[in-house]
Amino acid sequence: MIKLNKKIAAFDLDGTLAESKQHLESDVAELLYLLAKEKIVVIITGGSFEQFKKQFLPYFKPKEDEEELIYKNLILLSTSGSQRYQYDEEIKDWKMTDIEEFPSGIKNEVMKALNEIISSGEYGIAPAIEGDEIIEDRLTQITMSALGQHAPIELKKTWDPNQIKRQEMKKILESELPDVSIIIGGTTSLDILPKGFDKTKGLIRLLDKLGMTIDDMVFVGDAIFPGGNDYSAYEAGIESIKVSGPEESKEVIKKWLK
Repeated sequence: MIKLNKKIAAFDLDGTLAESKQHLESDVAELLYLLAKEKIVVIITGGSFEQFKKQFLPYFKPKEDEEELIYKNLILLSTSGSQRYQYDEEIKDWKMTDIEEFPSGIKNEVMKALNEIISSGEYGIAPAIEGDEIIEDRLTQITMSALGQHAPIELKKTWDPNQIKRQEMKKILESELPDVSIIIGGTTSLDILPKGFDKTKGLIRLLDKLGMTIDDMVFVGDAIFPGGNDYSAYEAGIESIKVSGPEESKEVIKKWLK
Protein backbone atom coordinates (compact mmCIF):
# COMPACT_ATOMS: atom_id res chain seq x y z
CA MET A 1 0.00 0.00 0.00
CA ILE A 2 2.13 2.88 -1.30
CA LYS A 3 0.01 4.77 -3.84
CA LEU A 4 -3.59 5.89 -3.47
CA ASN A 5 -5.07 4.92 -6.83
CA LYS A 6 -8.56 6.11 -5.90
CA LYS A 7 -10.44 9.37 -6.36
CA ILE A 8 -11.86 9.38 -2.81
CA ALA A 9 -10.25 8.64 0.55
CA ALA A 10 -12.96 8.08 3.17
CA PHE A 11 -12.30 7.89 6.90
CA ASP A 12 -14.25 6.99 10.00
CA LEU A 13 -13.75 9.68 12.67
CA ASP A 14 -13.87 8.28 16.22
CA GLY A 15 -11.23 5.64 16.86
CA THR A 16 -9.72 6.22 13.42
CA LEU A 17 -8.73 9.88 13.07
CA ALA A 18 -9.31 10.83 16.71
CA GLU A 19 -9.91 9.12 20.02
CA SER A 20 -13.56 8.80 21.01
CA LYS A 21 -15.08 12.33 21.18
CA GLN A 22 -11.60 13.86 21.47
CA HIS A 23 -10.46 16.66 19.20
CA LEU A 24 -8.47 16.11 16.03
CA GLU A 25 -4.74 16.34 16.74
CA SER A 26 -2.73 18.89 14.74
CA ASP A 27 -0.53 16.31 13.00
CA VAL A 28 -3.57 14.36 11.78
CA ALA A 29 -5.20 17.60 10.62
CA GLU A 30 -2.07 18.54 8.67
CA LEU A 31 -1.95 15.19 6.90
CA LEU A 32 -5.65 15.38 5.97
CA TYR A 33 -5.09 18.91 4.74
CA LEU A 34 -2.30 17.74 2.42
CA LEU A 35 -4.37 14.79 1.23
CA ALA A 36 -7.34 17.06 0.42
CA LYS A 37 -5.10 18.97 -2.00
CA GLU A 38 -4.92 15.81 -4.12
CA LYS A 39 -8.08 13.79 -3.45
CA ILE A 40 -11.66 14.09 -2.29
CA VAL A 41 -11.59 13.41 1.45
CA VAL A 42 -14.73 12.11 3.14
CA ILE A 43 -15.12 11.90 6.92
CA ILE A 44 -17.98 9.80 8.28
CA THR A 45 -19.16 9.41 11.87
CA GLY A 46 -22.04 8.05 13.89
CA GLY A 47 -22.11 11.39 15.69
CA SER A 48 -24.19 14.43 14.80
CA PHE A 49 -22.87 17.40 12.84
CA GLU A 50 -22.58 19.22 16.16
CA GLN A 51 -19.84 16.74 16.99
CA PHE A 52 -17.97 17.73 13.81
CA LYS A 53 -18.19 21.36 14.96
CA LYS A 54 -16.66 20.47 18.33
CA GLN A 55 -14.22 17.74 17.42
CA PHE A 56 -13.08 18.31 13.85
CA LEU A 57 -13.69 21.68 12.21
CA PRO A 58 -11.97 23.94 14.79
CA TYR A 59 -8.78 21.89 14.32
CA PHE A 60 -8.91 21.64 10.52
CA LYS A 61 -8.03 25.13 9.31
CA PRO A 62 -6.78 25.50 5.70
CA LYS A 63 -4.67 28.49 4.77
CA GLU A 64 -6.83 31.35 3.53
CA ASP A 65 -5.56 31.20 -0.06
CA GLU A 66 -6.21 27.43 -0.22
CA GLU A 67 -9.49 27.32 1.70
CA GLU A 68 -11.69 27.10 -1.40
CA LEU A 69 -9.80 24.10 -2.85
CA ILE A 70 -9.53 22.22 0.44
CA TYR A 71 -13.15 22.68 1.48
CA LYS A 72 -14.34 21.78 -2.01
CA ASN A 73 -12.57 18.44 -1.59
CA LEU A 74 -13.88 17.82 1.96
CA ILE A 75 -17.25 16.14 2.55
CA LEU A 76 -18.62 15.47 6.03
CA LEU A 77 -21.11 12.65 6.65
CA SER A 78 -22.76 12.67 10.08
CA THR A 79 -25.07 10.13 11.78
CA SER A 80 -23.56 7.22 9.81
CA GLY A 81 -23.97 9.08 6.53
CA SER A 82 -27.70 9.74 6.89
CA GLN A 83 -26.83 13.46 6.81
CA ARG A 84 -24.34 14.98 4.38
CA TYR A 85 -22.67 18.38 4.77
CA GLN A 86 -20.64 20.30 2.20
CA TYR A 87 -19.06 23.73 2.30
CA ASP A 88 -21.06 26.51 0.63
CA GLU A 89 -18.80 29.24 -0.75
CA GLU A 90 -21.62 31.77 -0.95
CA ILE A 91 -22.58 31.62 2.71
CA LYS A 92 -19.05 30.69 3.86
CA ASP A 93 -20.39 27.87 6.01
CA TRP A 94 -21.29 24.19 6.02
CA LYS A 95 -24.67 23.26 4.58
CA MET A 96 -26.71 20.04 4.72
CA THR A 97 -27.02 18.64 1.20
CA ASP A 98 -28.69 15.26 1.86
CA ILE A 99 -30.76 13.60 4.58
CA GLU A 100 -32.38 10.18 5.22
CA GLU A 101 -35.56 10.60 7.25
CA PHE A 102 -36.34 8.40 10.29
CA PRO A 103 -40.11 7.76 10.77
CA SER A 104 -41.30 9.19 14.12
CA GLY A 105 -43.45 6.16 15.00
CA ILE A 106 -40.46 3.82 14.81
CA LYS A 107 -38.42 6.29 16.84
CA ASN A 108 -40.87 5.97 19.72
CA GLU A 109 -40.52 2.19 19.68
CA VAL A 110 -36.72 2.50 19.70
CA MET A 111 -36.78 4.88 22.67
CA LYS A 112 -39.03 2.54 24.65
CA ALA A 113 -36.85 -0.52 23.96
CA LEU A 114 -33.63 1.31 24.88
CA ASN A 115 -35.09 2.62 28.13
CA GLU A 116 -36.15 -0.92 29.07
CA ILE A 117 -32.57 -2.16 28.56
CA ILE A 118 -31.16 0.69 30.64
CA SER A 119 -33.65 0.24 33.49
CA SER A 120 -32.94 -3.51 33.63
CA GLY A 121 -29.61 -2.73 35.30
CA GLU A 122 -27.95 -5.71 33.59
CA TYR A 123 -25.26 -3.91 31.61
CA GLY A 124 -23.72 -1.41 33.98
CA ILE A 125 -25.18 1.60 32.19
CA ALA A 126 -24.52 4.46 34.58
CA PRO A 127 -26.32 7.82 34.76
CA ALA A 128 -24.70 10.37 32.47
CA ILE A 129 -22.84 13.34 33.87
CA GLU A 130 -24.80 16.58 34.13
CA GLY A 131 -25.54 18.07 30.72
CA ASP A 132 -24.97 14.76 28.95
CA GLU A 133 -27.41 12.12 27.70
CA ILE A 134 -27.46 8.33 27.46
CA ILE A 135 -29.97 8.32 24.58
CA GLU A 136 -29.71 10.98 21.86
CA ASP A 137 -32.15 11.68 19.05
CA ARG A 138 -29.85 12.82 16.24
CA LEU A 139 -32.74 13.43 13.82
CA THR A 140 -31.86 10.64 11.40
CA GLN A 141 -30.30 8.32 13.98
CA ILE A 142 -30.85 7.39 17.64
CA THR A 143 -27.69 6.70 19.60
CA MET A 144 -27.34 5.09 23.00
CA SER A 145 -24.02 5.95 24.66
CA ALA A 146 -23.84 3.76 27.75
CA LEU A 147 -21.79 6.24 29.82
CA GLY A 148 -22.84 9.41 28.04
CA GLN A 149 -21.01 11.13 25.19
CA HIS A 150 -18.63 13.07 27.43
CA ALA A 151 -17.50 10.43 29.91
CA PRO A 152 -13.71 10.15 30.33
CA ILE A 153 -12.13 8.15 27.49
CA GLU A 154 -10.30 5.87 29.96
CA LEU A 155 -13.64 4.87 31.48
CA LYS A 156 -15.23 4.35 28.07
CA LYS A 157 -12.48 2.01 26.92
CA THR A 158 -12.94 -0.34 29.89
CA TRP A 159 -16.74 -0.55 29.86
CA ASP A 160 -17.13 -2.93 26.88
CA PRO A 161 -13.72 -3.46 25.24
CA ASN A 162 -14.74 -6.65 23.41
CA GLN A 163 -18.26 -5.49 22.43
CA ILE A 164 -19.79 -8.36 24.43
CA LYS A 165 -22.37 -6.19 26.22
CA ARG A 166 -23.38 -4.39 23.07
CA GLN A 167 -23.61 -7.59 21.04
CA GLU A 168 -26.08 -8.91 23.62
CA MET A 169 -28.09 -5.69 23.58
CA LYS A 170 -28.04 -5.68 19.78
CA LYS A 171 -29.59 -9.16 19.66
CA ILE A 172 -32.35 -8.13 22.07
CA LEU A 173 -33.14 -4.97 20.12
CA GLU A 174 -33.11 -6.75 16.76
CA SER A 175 -35.73 -9.20 18.00
CA GLU A 176 -37.97 -6.33 19.18
CA LEU A 177 -37.32 -3.79 16.41
CA PRO A 178 -37.48 -5.40 12.94
CA ASP A 179 -37.77 -2.05 11.14
CA VAL A 180 -34.37 -0.62 12.08
CA SER A 181 -30.66 -1.30 11.64
CA ILE A 182 -28.55 -1.53 14.81
CA ILE A 183 -24.83 -0.92 14.63
CA ILE A 184 -22.09 -1.05 17.26
CA GLY A 185 -20.22 2.26 17.27
CA GLY A 186 -17.32 3.88 19.11
CA THR A 187 -16.40 2.51 22.53
CA THR A 188 -19.79 2.55 24.28
CA SER A 189 -22.42 3.27 21.63
CA LEU A 190 -25.22 1.59 19.71
CA ASP A 191 -26.45 3.47 16.62
CA ILE A 192 -30.03 2.84 15.47
CA LEU A 193 -30.99 3.88 11.93
CA PRO A 194 -33.81 3.24 9.43
CA LYS A 195 -33.88 -0.35 8.21
CA GLY A 196 -31.08 -1.09 5.77
CA PHE A 197 -29.19 2.10 6.49
CA ASP A 198 -25.57 2.04 7.57
CA LYS A 199 -22.35 3.89 6.79
CA THR A 200 -22.06 2.14 3.45
CA LYS A 201 -25.46 3.37 2.27
CA GLY A 202 -24.37 6.89 3.16
CA LEU A 203 -21.13 6.43 1.24
CA ILE A 204 -22.88 4.93 -1.77
CA ARG A 205 -25.47 7.75 -1.84
CA LEU A 206 -22.53 10.13 -2.05
CA LEU A 207 -20.85 8.13 -4.81
CA ASP A 208 -24.10 8.15 -6.81
CA LYS A 209 -24.32 11.93 -6.53
CA LEU A 210 -20.71 12.29 -7.68
CA GLY A 211 -21.24 9.88 -10.57
CA MET A 212 -18.72 7.43 -9.16
CA THR A 213 -18.69 3.81 -7.98
CA ILE A 214 -17.24 1.87 -5.06
CA ASP A 215 -14.13 1.28 -7.20
CA ASP A 216 -13.36 4.99 -6.84
CA MET A 217 -13.15 4.88 -3.03
CA VAL A 218 -10.94 3.51 -0.28
CA PHE A 219 -12.21 3.46 3.29
CA VAL A 220 -10.18 3.57 6.51
CA GLY A 221 -11.81 2.55 9.81
CA ASP A 222 -11.14 1.00 13.18
CA ALA A 223 -14.39 -1.01 13.50
CA ILE A 224 -13.98 -3.29 10.49
CA PHE A 225 -15.17 -6.45 12.21
CA PRO A 226 -18.50 -8.34 12.13
CA GLY A 227 -21.06 -6.13 13.90
CA GLY A 228 -18.76 -3.10 13.86
CA ASN A 229 -20.09 0.10 12.35
CA ASP A 230 -17.35 0.17 9.70
CA TYR A 231 -17.74 -3.44 8.60
CA SER A 232 -20.49 -2.82 6.04
CA ALA A 233 -18.05 -0.93 3.80
CA TYR A 234 -15.85 -4.02 3.60
CA GLU A 235 -18.89 -6.27 2.98
CA ALA A 236 -20.06 -4.01 0.15
CA GLY A 237 -16.76 -4.40 -1.67
CA ILE A 238 -15.26 -1.00 -0.90
CA GLU A 239 -11.50 -1.38 -0.51
CA SER A 240 -11.08 -1.12 3.27
CA ILE A 241 -8.10 -0.61 5.55
CA LYS A 242 -8.44 -1.54 9.21
CA VAL A 243 -6.51 0.57 11.72
CA SER A 244 -6.27 0.48 15.49
CA GLY A 245 -6.35 4.24 15.98
CA PRO A 246 -5.06 7.66 14.87
CA GLU A 247 -1.40 6.61 14.90
CA GLU A 248 -1.96 3.90 12.30
CA SER A 249 -4.18 6.23 10.26
CA LYS A 250 -1.34 8.75 10.13
CA GLU A 251 0.99 6.09 8.74
CA VAL A 252 -1.54 5.17 6.06
CA ILE A 253 -1.88 8.80 4.93
CA LYS A 254 1.90 9.36 5.00
CA LYS A 255 2.41 6.40 2.67
CA TRP A 256 -0.24 7.77 0.31
CA LEU A 257 1.35 11.21 0.27
CA LYS A 258 4.71 9.72 -0.72
